[in-house]
Amino acid sequence: MPEIWDLYDADGRMMKQKLVRGEEIPQGLYHIGVHIWPINHSGSFLIQKRAENVQWKPGIWAATGGSAISGEDPLTAAIRELHEELGVEARPEEMHLVFKMRRTISFFSVYSIYVDLQESDFILQEEEVSEVRWCSVPRMMHMIRSGQLYNYGDSYYRTLFEYRNNYIDRHRYHRKNRKRRLY
Repeated sequence: MPEIWDLYDADGRMMKQKLVRGEEIPQGLYHIGVHIWPINHSGSFLIQKRAENVQWKPGIWAATGGSAISGEDPLTAAIRELHEELGVEARPEEMHLVFKMRRTISFFSVYSIYVDLQESDFILQEEEVSEVRWCSVPRMMHMIRSGQLYNYGDSYYRTLFEYRNNYIDRHRYHRKNRKRRLY
């Protein structure tokens, strides 16, 4: 069954026009895309290696993500993609919007979610994902420079890494200031 996308104008208003994935998006129109960056207790991000048979960037390490299908908002699409590609069930309140951006043919929403699983615990969608890896920020930067991890752009990664640093600081503060229960 073909994947149908809703189309939006430059101001983010949904148009009546739809298209089938793979068709050319008319100039001045956009679809919705999402990225999801699982993060674990040590502040590492989960990256995934794209399967060799996918159309876009086969064999390259990248973010979990995809496109919203007709009727989905970005959060719903992110929850679906996380489950399809990694087997992770998420509730809306567990997903944290990191930032939104407009790209050439898409409005992109980037999410993060706390996931503390071993790499072997993920259930990979073999048609899309060949492997996953927890990756520190320095390792990610090395992989970007060497062309192993897709480069979404300096401002993209700067914002993502800033979010990670704030996330780590918030959780350290809460752990440090948590009152102990005595029974």
